[in-house]
Formats: sequence, C-alpha cells, structure tokens
Amino acid sequence: MSDSRLRNYALAAGGSAALAAAGAASAEIQKSSGSTLITAGAGSSSIVDLFTIDNGVDPERRLRAGNRMTGTWSSSGSARVYLNFDGGGQVWNMVDAGASIGPGFTGTRSASQHMSFNNSAMFSSTVNNLASGTGKIVGFSLDVSETFYGWIDYDLSMSEGEYAFTVNSWAYNDVAYEGIIAGQYQAAGSSAVPGLGGLAALAIGAAGVRSRRQRTVA
Repeated sequence: MSDSRLRNYALAAGGSAALAAAGAASAEIQKSSGSTLITAGAGSSSIVDLFTIDNGVDPERRLRAGNRMTGTWSSSGSARVYLNFDGGGQVWNMVDAGASIGPGFTGTRSASQHMSFNNSAMFSSTVNNLASGTGKIVGFSLDVSETFYGWIDYDLSMSEGEYAFTVNSWAYNDVAYEGIIAGQYQAAGSSAVPGLGGLAALAIGAAGVRSRRQRTVA
C-alpha cells in the first residue's frame, strides 16, 4: 500500500492517531549496509564516497571520507583524515550515542584530524571534530535549500605516521528539517514506526471507535 493510499485509508477511518501514523510512515532513515575501510595513501584510492543526499531540487551532495598520507615516517611527511561533503553548508560535532541531532545542532564546518612528523617522531597534531577512538560518533547537518541531519560511527587510530580509519556505520534522515538519534536508525522525537499491518489495525480501531460513538449517540 502506498503512503498516499495509506493516508487516505486513515482519513476514511476518521482517526487522527491513524493519520499521524500514516504521516510518520513517509519518513525514511537512509543507512549503511556495512563497514568501510578508508585506506591510507596519496592517490584517489584514499578517498571513498560514502553516500549522497539528493532532495530532488539541488545538485546531489556526496559525503567523502579521506585518509591522505605523504612522505615517510622515518624522514618527514604528514597525514590527514577527514569527512566532507562536496558542497552545501555543513556543520560537524562529536556526539554521544542516543543524542538527538536536529534543529539547533551546532559545531564547526569540518571534521578532520591532521598530523605532521619528522625523523620518526610526530611534532604536531590537530583534531577538529574527528577524535581518535573506537565506536566514536560524529553528527552532521547539511544545508542546501533544505537541511538534513545524520551521523557517522567510526574507528580511528594512528601509528608511525599513518591513520587507521574505518567507517563502521552511518545514517541520515531523508526528511528535511527532521532530526535523527545518534547511533540509531530512528528519527528524533519519534518511536519506532509501525508496519503497514500495524497502521491498518490502528485505522480499523479508530473506525470502530467512531462507529460505536455513532451508535451511542443514536
């Protein structure tokens, strides 16, 4: 049953709760199907397109994960890991699992970590919303003509001038201006959306209540 038919069915049943549930059914969380290793290197192999956000109006925006390294640990060089959309206004910030990412979300415009090294020793390091650790979560907002919210779960460590970077999972809410729960495939401010069977039962229940009320009034 399509969303529009389900919505009409809920309207016919006369239940406001059923109508609200039908509206919630149109929200969809886009998510990863598995983990992605971001291999360190100097060329294009060190950049991976994770997903795109396309609202059907603006040019689609790709989220890229990179793990760039130049030089050698024993002499000199640098390395940088990052997450970055290829356009649009973006905001990034580290979040805890279960946190709500939505309207009012604040941070900075980049998620990256950079280090420079010389003679087998690191002499500088900068972290910008991409902290080292296991099972870390960074939230984001992407502003095109509409605003979308999502999160990335990742592992990040470094050794001898090279980062080990794995994106474990990601998700975003494809309904503009609607938030998401960090680390979960669930819209912010909502419980799990029932399936079509549950929605149909809800609509039927609402119709039954209305029918009983009509008989009582009669």
